[in-house]
Amino acid sequence: MRPAKLVERAQARYAKIQRQRRDPRYQRVLGRFVAAGLLRTSAPTKPHRGPIRVADALWAGELEPRILELLPALLIKKPSFFENRSELPDDLADAVSSLRRAEIPTEFRGIPGADLARWLPRLGRSGAAPTRLRCFRFSADESRLLTQLSRELDTTDTAVVRRALRELGAALLKERVQPESKE
Repeated sequence: MRPAKLVERAQARYAKIQRQRRDPRYQRVLGRFVAAGLLRTSAPTKPHRGPIRVADALWAGELEPRILELLPALLIKKPSFFENRSELPDDLADAVSSLRRAEIPTEFRGIPGADLARWLPRLGRSGAAPTRLRCFRFSADESRLLTQLSRELDTTDTAVVRRALRELGAALLKERVQPESKE
């Protein structure tokens, strides 16, 4: 292919990208991300404070991949960012579901799953990943013991269970690491 033809194609592609960046959908989405302090851009961007549509964020993400990288974590940690959270495409719903289960999602529209997962603890409360609901059935004695421990430790039942799990895990790990005594 002639160099002049390559230059012509590159100029046409650049002109198309510039038109798309002037689109109101792109401006609204980028303005929302910039106003929230999630993205920085060198181009002047008008802040947008209201919720945005998920479809618009996906469309804008084709031009600005950082939007796609943040999208699944935002849907979990800041759902008020979006108007229509229930209308998610399958690939986005799968990524969100994986993140909620504390799993690394598969690739989402060209963004590696590890890049998606790294944003979850950075959004909302710093360092806090979403918790998962678990339901247990305790006997009456176990329930009384849990209540007694939570009163004595002046904390919640959940905090007592978390502490017990951490201490049991540490004890088991210590037991595995210690070499067997020779007799």
